[in-house]
Amino acid sequence: MHNRRLALQPPPTPHTGLFLDARTREGQPMIKVKSSQKIFTDTETANLTGICLEHLHNLARTRHIGFIARAVAAAGKQADQWLFTLSDLLVLTKLYPRCQH
Repeated sequence: MHNRRLALQPPPTPHTGLFLDARTREGQPMIKVKSSQKIFTDTETANLTGICLEHLHNLARTRHIGFIARAVAAAGKQADQWLFTLSDLLVLTKLYPRCQH
């Protein structure tokens, strides 16, 4: 009986990043990232969470998620780049659904 229960459990896998994986117990999709990566661009965040850039920028503005890094472009114009932390990614994946369009 004890061996049968162990056979039903998935085999252990080595940890290559965080505890995040493509599956969860609740059936909700999750993301997998390197534990050493602390900051994510808006494009990376959109790809990881499945939220399109337009909705991601709206959420960032209205819900105060992420922050804007201002860089001086070569032409002297100021370019805004949305950046997100790992905590922001966790909030986005848990509270906001993937875009279906």
